[in-house]
Amino acid sequence: MRLGIEHRGFDPSGAGQQRYLWRLGLWLAERGHDMHIITAQRAKREVEAPQGVTLHTVHGLSAAAVGAYVRELSLDAMLLNPERAAAFQRVGANVLRAGYGTEQYSQKMRSFRRPLEHALRSASRWAPWSKWYEHIERQFYEGRVPPPQIIAQSSYMRNEILRSYDVPPEHLHLVSNAVDHDEFSPAQRLAQRAAARERWRIPEHALCLLFIGHNFRLKGLGQLLQLLQRTDPHVHLLVAGKGTGNAQRRAALRQTERLGLQSRVVFAGSVNPSMQAYAAADAVVHLSWHDSFGFVVLEAMACGLPVITTPWAGASEHIEHGASGFVVDPGNDADILAAIDALRSAANREAMGARATLRAAPFTEEHNFEQVEAVFRVAADRGPVT
Repeated sequence: MRLGIEHRGFDPSGAGQQRYLWRLGLWLAERGHDMHIITAQRAKREVEAPQGVTLHTVHGLSAAAVGAYVRELSLDAMLLNPERAAAFQRVGANVLRAGYGTEQYSQKMRSFRRPLEHALRSASRWAPWSKWYEHIERQFYEGRVPPPQIIAQSSYMRNEILRSYDVPPEHLHLVSNAVDHDEFSPAQRLAQRAAARERWRIPEHALCLLFIGHNFRLKGLGQLLQLLQRTDPHVHLLVAGKGTGNAQRRAALRQTERLGLQSRVVFAGSVNPSMQAYAAADAVVHLSWHDSFGFVVLEAMACGLPVITTPWAGASEHIEHGASGFVVDPGNDADILAAIDALRSAANREAMGARATLRAAPFTEEHNFEQVEAVFRVAADRGPVT
């Protein structure tokens, strides 16, 4: 098949879904498909096209020109993330993968917990440009005949899509995300543990919680810092991620100082490879108010780390509460503190981590890629990209 994937910037070293999409494209090329990866963003650096893959940059083109460009490629199927995809609004992509959310992330509004900020953000959703982006997103789902095939990474995301859009349920395919078990494993974590703890000066006998993510507010860092002040002094926190901008980073640093936590919190910035951050940790806390899946959760589980997360992270569906991790309401401080307290026991962490590894084992990249390839075939059989 002649296949296309919309990508955000040609960064093979990126994390999360962009890393995943790049690896998916390479795997499909190795399977013999004529693979095209397309970006509307300005490339951060020169990237050599892997064998079997053609890279296309449509940065700076109008939506009409992008549509014409893609049609010239004569693709049998194209995978596109319908959120933040205004540049591709004239492309009739026949495979959609909801990477962020639906209706411009309505669920994430719960992460704005201060009343004034929440009111301002809610009001901004009625601005003309916000309504326009919602319209574009809806058209990807509802404006194509035949309707596109849709990949949902979790049951949570599948329900969100069905609630938000008029799409045939039979066109929805539940394909959970996957992890590279050679890269993320208990053996890799333990082999790098001593060096990672030394790098960030984390005491050997401290309980090190890991926060990993770039959107500090959405992933609950502010709340975690507040709760850390109420935990045992031997509980430390490693923050891996750069925040969404300087203002967010400065706010997190000010909060840490205000709470007197400078000796217990390390801001590591972007950590690449992320395995180094997992190696330093004893558990991961991911208090996300919305994640269509949350690669962090599955990567941590594969490394043998228990995870504290929320029902609004799709990957939480693979956690057995109290056995391989904890699924808590991010608005319930008592439950979060109880989960952290339970993880102070090394025996509990070891047992839960071992169970987490078993739960993560079936989610291999090869199995995931085979499932996505099957969705491409269904879409191609129903008609090419227009």
